[in-house]
Amino acid sequence: MKKILQFSGFVLLAPVITAVSLLPFFLLYRVSDLLYVILYHLVKYRRDVVRYNLSVAFPEKTDSERKKIEKEFYRHLADIFVEMIKTFTIAQDKLNRHFYLKNPEILNEIYDRGQSVIVYGGHQGNWEWIFGVGKQLKHRPMAIYKKLSNPFFDKWVLQTRSRFHMDLIPTFLAKRYIQTQEQNGRKTAYGFLGDQNPLPHKAKLWLPFFGKEVPVLTGAEAIAKQYGIPIVFMEIKKLKRGYYEAELSLLTDKPGQNPEFEITREYFKRLENSIRKQPAYYYWIHRRFKHARK
Repeated sequence: MKKILQFSGFVLLAPVITAVSLLPFFLLYRVSDLLYVILYHLVKYRRDVVRYNLSVAFPEKTDSERKKIEKEFYRHLADIFVEMIKTFTIAQDKLNRHFYLKNPEILNEIYDRGQSVIVYGGHQGNWEWIFGVGKQLKHRPMAIYKKLSNPFFDKWVLQTRSRFHMDLIPTFLAKRYIQTQEQNGRKTAYGFLGDQNPLPHKAKLWLPFFGKEVPVLTGAEAIAKQYGIPIVFMEIKKLKRGYYEAELSLLTDKPGQNPEFEITREYFKRLENSIRKQPAYYYWIHRRFKHARK
């Protein structure tokens, strides 16, 4: 019965999603404007979480300043939603005009040395569009994703993303995939988003993030040290509505020579500095400070 319901939901929604994705951007953003009103003013979707996160992250700002960021964030959230829908039908060359790497030569130099690379980013701008940069790279790009509960939608999303020459690997297979790639000498760009919250009892490290000590993930650093893979930090900037730029900077060329957790510490410093430049375009929906110690 569960599979029947899941299939029915897919059959009903997939044509609607496809039809909406075919709309030109100027009409999609009219849908986004309406969605913003629904999310922010009517449903008030997780507004208490966003408001709390902003109060913790920016205590120095006035209430009106934080309210302005809050509203801008919800407008951006609505944009991300329609942009994700657009992904189902957008052409590669058009996506590359809307999301592009400012300096891919940093990755290409690493490729020319015969190495894979870890691209370490956060939930900024439209991070979902990073899969579209595949043809801008010499490396074979890979990203870790969480499987959707509906297998029919999950398969559809994977098929859609495969058009952009990126390997999407479910979380539970990521370590095995990386091991296979490295053992076979396949030069790969491994994409990691390191700003999720691990469970406190499983966290190996706690770090300051916007003045609060929070549990952080250290998996990217561990993999880099294990295989000697350079790590590059990725900062995603929103240039204007529907246009994003990813700028890269080297975190470490020789991870084995870095003291333990130094790479993760530097990553969070750069991420926070980047968020402060465009605070409305970070994903404040998550409970970022749920397990904060102080």
